[in-house]
Amino acid sequence: MRETVRKIHVEHTKLMSSITNITGIGKILGANDANFILVQVLDEACKKPSNKRAQWVYKELAEHLGIVVRYRGSELGCEGCLRITVGTPQENETLLKKLKQLLEGTSTKSI
Repeated sequence: MRETVRKIHVEHTKLMSSITNITGIGKILGANDANFILVQVLDEACKKPSNKRAQWVYKELAEHLGIVVRYRGSELGCEGCLRITVGTPQENETLLKKLKQLLEGTSTKSI
């Protein structure tokens, strides 16, 4: 069990440092001692959290790319937030790659 906890902690740290380098991702909220992170998705101007854009990212990841995250923008204090569970190194790499493609590569003006 301790080895599993250690692996999750290592992946958690890597995911937190990598995800903040993606344009369109804002703050990481919370204490972050769990097996997930809560991140803000920013509007296209990258100035403020956007529920609309977070919902779009959530749907694209879940419905078209098979990556399940949880939309949390409707909860108090979580405007524009997605909850992302820490996965295996391969799962986290896939998430980061697809998230970057969505936020940096595809215009979301139509949403």
